Amino acid sequence: MVMMTACATAAAAKDFNVRDYGAKGDGATKDTTAVQRTVDAAHEAGGGRVVVPAGTYLSGTVWLRDGVELHLAKGATLKGSTDRADYNANDCFPENFWSDGEEWSGGHLVVAYKVSDVAITGEGVLDGSGPEFFAAECDEDSHFPYYKYGLKLHPLDRDWFRPGPMVAMFLAKNIRLEGVTLRHTPCWTTHFRCCDGLDVRNVTIDADRTIANSDGLSIDCTRNVTVSDCTIKVGDDGFAIRASCKIHAAYHPCENIRISNCDIWTCCWGIRFGVGTGTIRDVVVDNCRFHESANGIGFTPAWVAEGKNVYIEDIRVTNCTMLECAYPVRFDGPKADARMRGILFENCRMESIAPCRIDGTDECHAEDVVFKNCSRRHLEYFTRRNNRKWGNPRSHKFAAFTGPSDGVRFEKCRPSVEPVGTLVLSFDDRNIEDWKNALPIFDKYDAHVTFFVCGPIDGDVIKTLKELHEHGHSIGLHGLNHANADAMIAEKGVVRYYEEEIEPQRERLRVAWLPVTSFAYPNCRRTDESDALFREKGFAHVRGGHKGVAPYDPKGEKQEGLKPIHTVDRAFFPAAELDSRFRLDTVIAGEAYHTDIEDILKCIRRCAERKEAFVLASHGISSDAKGINMKTEWLERILATASECGVAVVGFDELQ
Repeated sequence: MVMMTACATAAAAKDFNVRDYGAKGDGATKDTTAVQRTVDAAHEAGGGRVVVPAGTYLSGTVWLRDGVELHLAKGATLKGSTDRADYNANDCFPENFWSDGEEWSGGHLVVAYKVSDVAITGEGVLDGSGPEFFAAECDEDSHFPYYKYGLKLHPLDRDWFRPGPMVAMFLAKNIRLEGVTLRHTPCWTTHFRCCDGLDVRNVTIDADRTIANSDGLSIDCTRNVTVSDCTIKVGDDGFAIRASCKIHAAYHPCENIRISNCDIWTCCWGIRFGVGTGTIRDVVVDNCRFHESANGIGFTPAWVAEGKNVYIEDIRVTNCTMLECAYPVRFDGPKADARMRGILFENCRMESIAPCRIDGTDECHAEDVVFKNCSRRHLEYFTRRNNRKWGNPRSHKFAAFTGPSDGVRFEKCRPSVEPVGTLVLSFDDRNIEDWKNALPIFDKYDAHVTFFVCGPIDGDVIKTLKELHEHGHSIGLHGLNHANADAMIAEKGVVRYYEEEIEPQRERLRVAWLPVTSFAYPNCRRTDESDALFREKGFAHVRGGHKGVAPYDPKGEKQEGLKPIHTVDRAFFPAAELDSRFRLDTVIAGEAYHTDIEDILKCIRRCAERKEAFVLASHGISSDAKGINMKTEWLERILATASECGVAVVGFDELQ
């Protein structure tokens, strides 16, 4: 546990206002000397709180001292100078470093070296002036998803480069960051190297996402770390958990790290474990959300393969969500002495255009790695830039391997690496409020379905469809006018059917950034010609229907000789064939279809026993449902039975 008692006591003793020591806060006067004089005075008094009141304070390097809390009041901005002379020298202490290749110096806006009990707090802002070191236009537009906002790589001053990590603390103890906003870093936002005791709470990192190397929290050879309730938006790694100090790595393991309830937007890795020659161990990541990353969470024991690279072990990732990622999880094993073992992903939900990528060599590969109760929903493309060409061909599988795979185990994951019983479930028409009201039931059983919407799609509809999508469900099309395909195709041709019934809906959802890859024929009436056209238009699946399986009888009488559905073999197929079936024919549930709920539950049990897939559809969902709709009680029993039997409940977008 990180303890800040000494710092808190010192801060309570006395406040030191930077304006009392000559700071102007006018955004033009350089206040470096005044701010540093205030810090030194607080330190010499035995510790205290350096208060930066509202205003903009232009500054170069500020050195924190023992027992000092730098408090940025609401409305205060400590803004980095763009003058090289205002920053510390590269060789100011042995552990400092810089990168000639990446073109950044060893200068920092706030730096602490071999100090204890320091803090940066308040509602104010540390602003590194990052964009001012670069031209307004991006140097290059790196291919998506890396640097999807464009890339500013080369600073204007190619002799000096640009400052390095904005906040840097080396060999320090008991550090606290709370409440502040760190903005416009010119390089890494923070770097904590060989520290002991780091507490980061309710911090916002808001970088210019076009700037290369704008990592968020770099935790390097540092132990006893807590990070919680933070928002991180950066153009590089959100968290870089490293073991890369060449001087001290052997006796400064990166360990005992707890990260919880954070939101991370990044162009590269949400969390990257690795780089260096030391050890990373005992890390827990819980209830975090990763947005738009190229890689959600990944392991890179080596940046370059050396004789000895990083040992990564005992990592737990639980209850996390990877949204709109390229690869939700990635392992990169080098040909060197390195290790990736004892890693658990549990209760994680993933959305990505590619599977988890697990690469390794005989020398270094994933060992004792478990994915438990995790799901992955396949995305055809990203919303930003709508680049549909990246990463082809794409796989709907949960994970893909290069190298040894025997060290990885999957438990109740979907889509599974191995075929499991599968219920493909969908709902039709415009029962939008019913669908929304049923979200708690789907969430309870972690079940994902597809909602096929018919009719015009306006703003209110889109709002609800996006909410359904955010809960992990997929949206499909059901026709603008709900016209029967076979009759309309016979009258107008398949191209006009597509143009009049499907394209208007598809375009409306495209501009709303809602991915759509499936179409359900109204009344299950289809033609082979329309199937072929939809495949050509890029649909992943269409939904048809089984003739003669629990048919609709308008007279309310069961057809003579009708068999229980669980005994009709053609209503099922091997789950292993899900990835190869374009058209999926469904059974429709509802009182009007004479559905026997006990029969449906037997269908689910059959799927579990035989590793088969069963496709089931209905319309609305309510406690008093009649006609062609599903009773809430039925839905609950269906999902409970599937959960009990280990049958995956998925929508069309999740099929392998």
